[in-house]
Amino acid sequence: MGIILILLSALSFSLSSFFGKIVTNTTNMSGIIISLSRFVVGTIVMFTYIVATRRTFKAPDIKPIISRTVFNSFSIMLYSAALNYTTMTNANMLNMVSPVFVVLLSPYYLKEDVKKNSYIYLFTIMLGTYFVANPKFGSVNKGDLLSLLSSLTAAISIMDLTKARRKNEGYIIVFYVMALGTLINIPFSLDSILNFEASGLFWVIISGVFGVLGQIFFTMGYRYVDAATGALVSTSRIVISALLGVILLGEPLNLNIVLGMLLIGGSLVGLSGFFDRYRKQTE
Repeated sequence: MGIILILLSALSFSLSSFFGKIVTNTTNMSGIIISLSRFVVGTIVMFTYIVATRRTFKAPDIKPIISRTVFNSFSIMLYSAALNYTTMTNANMLNMVSPVFVVLLSPYYLKEDVKKNSYIYLFTIMLGTYFVANPKFGSVNKGDLLSLLSSLTAAISIMDLTKARRKNEGYIIVFYVMALGTLINIPFSLDSILNFEASGLFWVIISGVFGVLGQIFFTMGYRYVDAATGALVSTSRIVISALLGVILLGEPLNLNIVLGMLLIGGSLVGLSGFFDRYRKQTE
């Protein structure tokens, strides 16, 4: 059950990117409008849930939630904006390297120790990132850079979530992240709001809906599987995004992309501890 839910989350996140890419390909609106859509839809869903279940809106410890909101908002905005300049394949792959920054920053941010073999996986991920971005002397694709920055802010957001979960229930964290995130998104998407193109309305809404569904499926899935298995299944998002991009959007799939996909995907699984667990089971 858990594996199916996480697969559905990977599919939903990929579809959110796909519909977002349609918006950036067919209109003059910024991809940030997609980010705003996700937060608005999420706010409506969570508000309805809290009212329907008669839960409290009071957060015992609001500070880490606010920090989580800020970094999560910028992560999604940067990722959405990247769709204006790069392929959805690259955007998804580079956005998913956030574990690199979590491992590098957690000793200072969360006071957690890092396993020595993690640095091998970090090097492999960075090598895969190099293949994907394929930087040329003196220039880097703006969308690829935005995607990498989104993974950095996502990493800080993930660590803030760890702090927030210590005193706050999951539903209240998600509600405030969505509600406050909507307010943060509005100034950055103001130009697209004022010059909104009706032809993109359906794609904007459906992208936001799938983004929220991805988060819901992801959260539900981790109730039934361990972190290592969840991380392994989550890497399917890279493959799904690549297939959607290549088949439906005509995006390129060259040797660099394939190598980057294998290096990043395999290393993310390694960082999760999946290989260590499998080795212990076979000994």
